[in-house]
Amino acid sequence: MIQTKLNEAWDKINETTRICMFGGCKEHAIKSHVLQKNGILREISEDNHLITLSPSNAYQLEEGFAFQFKKMGINNVYTFLGFCNKHDTEIFKPIEDKDNLDLYNPYHQALFSYRGLCQEIRRKEISIEWIDFLKNTLPVQLNNRATNPLRDGYIEGVKNLSFFKQEFEKSIILQCFDNFSFSTIELPKIELCISVPLNIREPDLNPNNLPYEIWKQQRIVPFATSFVNLIPMKKSTYFIGGFHHEFPCQWTLKLINKLKRAKSKIVIKELSDLVVLRLEFWAMSPRLFRSIPENILRKYKQTFTDNIFSHSEKLETKINLFEKH
Repeated sequence: MIQTKLNEAWDKINETTRICMFGGCKEHAIKSHVLQKNGILREISEDNHLITLSPSNAYQLEEGFAFQFKKMGINNVYTFLGFCNKHDTEIFKPIEDKDNLDLYNPYHQALFSYRGLCQEIRRKEISIEWIDFLKNTLPVQLNNRATNPLRDGYIEGVKNLSFFKQEFEKSIILQCFDNFSFSTIELPKIELCISVPLNIREPDLNPNNLPYEIWKQQRIVPFATSFVNLIPMKKSTYFIGGFHHEFPCQWTLKLINKLKRAKSKIVIKELSDLVVLRLEFWAMSPRLFRSIPENILRKYKQTFTDNIFSHSEKLETKINLFEKH
């Protein structure tokens, strides 16, 4: 059956040996946790499990949703084949030492953002390989209509994110982070983890409202990319947001300013909007997940699927995953 073939191919691509992502390294990558397994993740886990978002397989796609919720063991959740053992150990040692972790330190803020950025590049690389497989499997008509625009988007995304990856690596090597601006905000405790880069398409980037294919050809890479981290620790959750000084994002600046001043109810709605409208990669505690009614979860899956290719700053939803129901 075609579904079985697709699922087997997806598993094979995800299990392919990868090379360390730190610039110039040729060693094989090991499974890296995006966030600290024995601190941040374990703290919000339940029986060493968390809830995350997983791409729908060929069978689940028939339900019409791009992603499904999945309960995953802490050894596998929020992981990717990112770095060799040497670089995974040495580069991120400052943020793996929970006793000396400082979420207001630019070095530590950059390390969280760099690792989240690398996982997104790797996910896009895997998606390109998946699309290349589909191009040799699907009928030609469906191929051209469905796979080519997707592949173009992922290739552009890798090119853009790779610029910021190199900027982070230069900063890490030189121990100078003046090219980046980060803000850390202490928020009420919510058992949700995030570490991702975000591209928000601001209106003035396409003032003439050109069709995407034409606009894309005129677009200059790199473009504004933000780095968003949400880290629950002890009695609080910490939001770390930032960007490269040469490519500031006004949407992110507005979000940072809002979170600094907002009351708890507004903060919870902003975090919900991030998850529902912007993110494919997060982890939350089973306790938090169980508190969300089934009808709200279904609306979330539909809203997320409907907006999966939109990066507009004007995305809106009435859904609030985290309000008390």
